[in-house]
Amino acid sequence: MYAVKNKYYKHSKLDEERFRNILELFAMDLTAVQVANQTGVNVRSVNSIFLKLRDRIAQWSESNASGTPGLNAGSVEVTTEVAVSGYLESENDGVVGVRIFICDDQVYCSLLNARPVIQPDSDVAGSAVAWREYPIGIDVRRDMSVKIKSETFQRAYQTKDIDRIEAFGSFLRLRLGKFKGLRREKFYCHLKESEYRYNHRSQELYPLLLGMLGETPIE
Repeated sequence: MYAVKNKYYKHSKLDEERFRNILELFAMDLTAVQVANQTGVNVRSVNSIFLKLRDRIAQWSESNASGTPGLNAGSVEVTTEVAVSGYLESENDGVVGVRIFICDDQVYCSLLNARPVIQPDSDVAGSAVAWREYPIGIDVRRDMSVKIKSETFQRAYQTKDIDRIEAFGSFLRLRLGKFKGLRREKFYCHLKESEYRYNHRSQELYPLLLGMLGETPIE
């Protein structure tokens, strides 16, 4: 048995051309079943790749604050225990508590009990950018609808951020609604993937993902 050359996916039996094809379809936001049908790779393998890609995107977001110039999110490792426990009310209502940060047209998300430290980089001129924070709830068991408490709505309305929150909420609902509910342990990576896609919605994702994996491959 020999190692297949794939600089984007270490220790993989999948050749680079086939992997790039899967990555391109992932960038198009196709489901694992659709990708499996188009590539001939079994669904289980595609799902495994998708999970690794979402993990890598979440790690990238945590260390780059969604790519906003001059800002870095203090790296807070989110364990499985933390990832499943960030609820606004109770573990029975299916509403996950999320802290959403807004800056211009960018958003950054974390769970309520995993606090990122978003700071301006002093080496970048004019980088003292104000990130504004709002707690929201996301219904992961039903339709991914966003729950905004009245005090949060009023504060977001006054700072003119409510449109951005609702736009991201609609984007999230459209993307994740196709899963007909998510298991709690998978929600965090889906949230960070949606954040990444939203913040790069005017760009081609495929070359961005290739560049990310070229620097730090999945394995």
